Amino acid sequence: MAESAVSNIATANAPVSIAQSVANNEKKEEIEIEDSANSEHKSAGEATPKEILKPGRKRKSPVWNYFKEVVIKGEKKVQCIYCRKAYKASDTGATTTLKRHLKDCPYMKIASGNTKGMITFPKVEKPEEVNLTFMPGYDPMKAREIIAYMILAHELPYSIVDYSWFTTYSQYLCPIYQKVSRNTIKADCLKVYEAENEKLKKIFKKVDLISLTSDCWTSNQTISYMCVTAHYIDEEWQMQKRIISFNELSPPHTGETISDAIMECLKKWGIENKIGTITLDNASNNDRAAGLLRLSFEARGKLHFQGFFFHVRCCAHILNLVVQDGLDQIENCLFKVREGMKYLKKATARLIKFGEVATQSGITTRRSLCTDVKTRWNSTHRMLESVIHYKKAFEGYALRDSNFGWLLNDIEWANAKKVCKLLEVFSVATNLFSGTLYPTSNLFLMEIFKVKKMICEAYLSSDCFTSDMSVPMFEKFEKYWGEVSILAAMASILDPRFKKMSVELCFERLYPISEFKEHVENVIAKLRALFKMYAMANVAAGSFTNTAASSSNVAASSSRTAANSSVDDDFMCFVQSKCSYDPPRSDLDMYLQEPVFTSNRNEHFDVLSWWKVNSVKYPVLSKLARDVLSIPITTVASESAFSAGGRVLDDYRSSLSKDNVEVLVCGGDWVRANSKYQPITVKEATKDEEDLQFEIPMGTTNKN
Repeated sequence: MAESAVSNIATANAPVSIAQSVANNEKKEEIEIEDSANSEHKSAGEATPKEILKPGRKRKSPVWNYFKEVVIKGEKKVQCIYCRKAYKASDTGATTTLKRHLKDCPYMKIASGNTKGMITFPKVEKPEEVNLTFMPGYDPMKAREIIAYMILAHELPYSIVDYSWFTTYSQYLCPIYQKVSRNTIKADCLKVYEAENEKLKKIFKKVDLISLTSDCWTSNQTISYMCVTAHYIDEEWQMQKRIISFNELSPPHTGETISDAIMECLKKWGIENKIGTITLDNASNNDRAAGLLRLSFEARGKLHFQGFFFHVRCCAHILNLVVQDGLDQIENCLFKVREGMKYLKKATARLIKFGEVATQSGITTRRSLCTDVKTRWNSTHRMLESVIHYKKAFEGYALRDSNFGWLLNDIEWANAKKVCKLLEVFSVATNLFSGTLYPTSNLFLMEIFKVKKMICEAYLSSDCFTSDMSVPMFEKFEKYWGEVSILAAMASILDPRFKKMSVELCFERLYPISEFKEHVENVIAKLRALFKMYAMANVAAGSFTNTAASSSNVAASSSRTAANSSVDDDFMCFVQSKCSYDPPRSDLDMYLQEPVFTSNRNEHFDVLSWWKVNSVKYPVLSKLARDVLSIPITTVASESAFSAGGRVLDDYRSSLSKDNVEVLVCGGDWVRANSKYQPITVKEATKDEEDLQFEIPMGTTNKN
């Protein structure tokens, strides 16, 4: 609309000059203007003309380039084609009011460059006192749709449309904006959910294989919800995830209940035959559910990957269990640190005094102190890091404040440093494993190797504390990862930076020397079996790239049959016995025999981009790589991966009906996934970690 406006203006000169020229040629006859209260606050539905009148005799005045005759609610009107303000039509054709409108129309001012003074921010004490201005091209239905998308993307409450300042802001942008009720916007959110649902179903039809993750949430009313997420790699080789179900899980939460709920979800989406793996937390009911689902897929002949790794255990959950066993060994030390932090945080004067001591000790006070949440071990890690940074300050402060009774002794300080060093390795691994926008299965083997190496070193340490702390950690690690999973090894091989070398390195360190070669050969054998299955599927689909070449070779061979028949059979046998024949190498053979891809350690390596570029070179293996690399090894995103507690719905969502909860959770996930820029949700903007940090205030001496 803006472009057409500029075009019309260029043809008919500037609006102000038009109005002036019209004033000299037209009779100065007023026409009745609609009551301003009705015209300015009329809803868009009421302002939409039902019928555009057919033009009568040709108008001579240039003013009619900017107005049209319409019928609104059965009444003849004259409407500005840009800002859509309507006036009662004059039987005599007077245009004085129309000319006056041209002088004041904001759109005409913008088009002619006369925008001085249009945008101001007046001092306002109350929302209703804001002076509003018309803006052109407003579509009320589109505005409602955008609000619905905003609510879903940013996890806002439906009641935001009732906020007075939200209405004021919207009307400042467009004065004809009409406030909508929360029930209306709730219905709009449902429409967006349904539209995005249909889009996702179309996407799933094009996807060959989908991996699932599932975890349980609880409302503050102790109602359990099960979240099911689909993971896949799209046509552009981009990692994608979509929450496809967030429904109430009826008790009892047995394996049968969980498997039935998941299967019902898959059938609703029409993807029950496309599931490759399912990643679940470590619990007996989840093990039972995975077993039942496996039997169901196997019975229908839809068990992918030959069932080598259908059930994937959430590695973030296992890492949590290992870490918690280690932290239990320093519970007394952690109690002192937590109480000391609480004491300092309770009074600003104490923090100022602490900062002055830190400055006198030569310690920068730019770093914040941190408290922790017991169920989130990454917050415990940050708390220990901050305490160790201020070690001298704590020692100096304890000498000046006799009420501070939580100073660590030398042994406890040393133990805190050892624990901090251990947690750093776990923190790096957990952050890597919890990514959702990049493959994680290929990273698992090398990272978990680092974790086990660190635990083993601690286990064999001559330091009693380190050795004692590592014992329960080592036992828990061996319980779940004593045997390296086929998935971890196979995915690592499909990373061009590692190939077989990563498996050989890790297995040599993890298994006895007499056994590690056998384990490596077992992984390669299963990889070849999977590759053969994919190759056969490609033959059945006629998707080999050399199909045309093979056909031409057959035709050429047929044409030479007559000529060859005249050649002596003995001579042909002699030639064949002397010529060695090398069968063509498969994708897998070529890939394994070629050297590993060398990348700069400081640069990010995108394994999916590598396979996308090399998919022509490895047409079959690239399809296997796409499916294996899409498998997630955790059930949770990074913000939940460090938590030993369960996932809990916030108070707002807990107060909604189960259908509304699914609309907000699933719909919000879909909208955010389709956004060019990743929207920040209210939850992300107010993360708990921010509340756990507190800065040291500036005193009279610690201004560094």
